[in-house]
Amino acid sequence: FGTPSSSPPPPLLSADPDASRRNFFRSAWLGALGLSLPSSASAVDPGKSDVIFKTGRAPIVPGGEKKDPKDARGTRKDPNFLRAVSDCKSRCELSDGGYANSKEDCLSRCQDIVCATYEQCTFSIVPR
Repeated sequence: FGTPSSSPPPPLLSADPDASRRNFFRSAWLGALGLSLPSSASAVDPGKSDVIFKTGRAPIVPGGEKKDPKDARGTRKDPNFLRAVSDCKSRCELSDGGYANSKEDCLSRCQDIVCATYEQCTFSIVPR
């Protein structure tokens, strides 16, 4: 898989203890596999990233496209998600399994089956 690197391995001692630890474990892991990577294939230094991470918010990527506020993809109001839950609930309630399924049980099961994002999987569906 890997080709021997023509450049020397990254130094094991550096000013950043986390970087040296990463280099050590990466070198040890690749050495155990008999592989080596060129020195240019290093891990991204989290201190040098342009992405801004804020708790509870989407990461801010410089130059990235802004999300359209009317775009509901991946949310609990996503039309495809709501349609899939509705179809699943109809099939669940009409199932010929012998026992009748309540609307609440079907909604809970269908939400677990259909959800694709954290928001879709965690909000509570209130039957009407």
